[in-house]
Amino acid sequence: MSVGPDRQALLDELDRLERELGDLVEPVADSSFDWQPDGGRGWSVGQCVDHLARANREYVRALGAGVGRKRDWLERLATRRAPRAAAELAAGPGGRLFLWTLEPPPRFKVPAPGRIAPASRCPKRETVEAFRAAQAEVRDLVRATAGLDLHRVRFPNPFAGGLPLLTVATGLLVIPAHERRHLLQIRRLLARPDYPLS
Repeated sequence: MSVGPDRQALLDELDRLERELGDLVEPVADSSFDWQPDGGRGWSVGQCVDHLARANREYVRALGAGVGRKRDWLERLATRRAPRAAAELAAGPGGRLFLWTLEPPPRFKVPAPGRIAPASRCPKRETVEAFRAAQAEVRDLVRATAGLDLHRVRFPNPFAGGLPLLTVATGLLVIPAHERRHLLQIRRLLARPDYPLS
């Protein structure tokens, strides 16, 4: 089954972001991967990557749960609607506002909830592999929901007490926006004059 143009654009962006992350962190020495700026008050490159892996896994679980509870209904609905209409991914007004707060440049800092707070030490190889594995889970979910109208179902937001505040369509769009935010953080960190090159 074709995933449709909107989901293909999302898959392409996820691929691009994974490549960009790889290009950024590949030259970083293992010994520098955990270096934290500002006397340890800022996140290291490793912590940014670890946070993205954790957040993606949590979001995929929650989005999958939202779809799973309504899958039969969504599949019946998909047989009665035009395929193009069901394939489109877009955020409603509330979702667009939330996405705007995530997109770089950051407009304000929000502490990471405990479940997705990064570890204090993040071994480079394992941390990057965990991100890639989580990214693969996101892509699998995008493909598994092809043809379903994800604007018709909300998911239990794991970072808002399980409240169904956003649609699954918006939730899928949150993931690359969040990744873009932290890739900018990594770029800024690597550009610091005090960043240890080795």
